[in-house]
Order: sequence, then C-alpha cells, then structure tokens
Amino acid sequence: MKDRRDYEKSLEIIGAMIRAWDPYDLIAGGAPANEFDDQVARITAKVPSFYGIDEIAQTISDVFSASFGPGTLAPVDCFRPAQEIFMELRRAKLLPAA
Repeated sequence: MKDRRDYEKSLEIIGAMIRAWDPYDLIAGGAPANEFDDQVARITAKVPSFYGIDEIAQTISDVFSASFGPGTLAPVDCFRPAQEIFMELRRAKLLPAA
C-alpha cells in the first residue's frame, strides 16, 4: 500500500469479504455489521506482507484466533475468504510486487 487511499480501499475490500463470510454467523444472528471491524483493521495492516493466498489465510486465522480463542479458525478454514481477498486486492493492484 502506497498511501492512505490504498489503505482505505484495502480496508473496504477486506471488510466486505469478512462480513460476507461471517465466520461465526454473528452478523447473521443480529450482530451489527461492524462486528468484525477490529479484525478487518488488523488483517488490513498486514496487506504489505501478502504475497499469496496462504499468507492471507494464516493472517485471518491468527487474527480471529487471537480475538475469539486459540484455534477457533485454522488456516484451512480461512482459505475461501483468503482466496477472494487475494483476487480482489490483486485486481485493485493493492498487493506488493512479487
């Protein structure tokens, strides 16, 4: 990410993907749409280290496990949203150069 605009766009993309995924069905159960904003911000801060889907899946797993309890989401559980995030960030040219 080069600037604040890139950060905001990354935050928007990752936020949309995480809310759609709703890993614990909290939003579906009536929690506010901003339920995962803290996790989204922590994931977004790591975008400069994302070179592939595996790094994104690991980051999602680490962030959610830190928030909701160790081992609550394994990286394999996070692969689908990680793949979607990777594709959208790449499309928006927000990933670091390989």
